[in-house]
Amino acid sequence: MRQFLIERGMPTSFSDDADLFAAGGLSSLIAMQIVTWVGRQFDIPVRADDLRLANFRSVESICVFIERRVSKPGVAATGAQ
Repeated sequence: MRQFLIERGMPTSFSDDADLFAAGGLSSLIAMQIVTWVGRQFDIPVRADDLRLANFRSVESICVFIERRVSKPGVAATGAQ
């Protein structure tokens, strides 16, 4: 995930819990690329109800989202904890 973000313009040094949108590193286009990449890379459908900022705000939240979807593929990963 980190390499994917760096290849799309994120600085090489950022923490896993850094807010990628607040840091100015993500545009809406890159955010949609992340969503598409996650779905393809992990073979999980990303549904409309998954498209919440909480699921894609940081590397950490993206990884949690992926883990939830892989472990429970039929359950929406809404970002609620």
